[in-house]
Amino acid sequence: MYRRTSHVKKLSSISIDSSSVLQLGDSRQVHTQANILAIQREKAIFFKNELPFADYDVFSVPLAAPCPEEPICIDTFHDCTHLRVRKVDVPFAAASSVIHIGSTECLTLETRVKNIRHLLRDEPKPKRGD
Repeated sequence: MYRRTSHVKKLSSISIDSSSVLQLGDSRQVHTQANILAIQREKAIFFKNELPFADYDVFSVPLAAPCPEEPICIDTFHDCTHLRVRKVDVPFAAASSVIHIGSTECLTLETRVKNIRHLLRDEPKPKRGD
């Protein structure tokens, strides 16, 4: 891997979410994974040990790697051993994302989210004559 020195004058970031990476400089491998089970309820009722990840296939089904339809050929030329960045503003990096200034040989990112909404429903009113 071609090595460079990264010079960053200013980097502003408000929030880096779970399983995210803020990387200044080169790296061989970056692997991130976030599993998120988001439950929205009208009434705050919680039970011990409810809703384990194993109950949902979305977290266990193997993901197929994307295959480009055409081969990708890239030729790069680094005429300078220094990477200079004046300013980067990143207000938020979501789950399993990467903010990276530098080179990477291998990058693997994965986020799996299951949203569940528990809404209260009124009991159906009986029809007249029932």
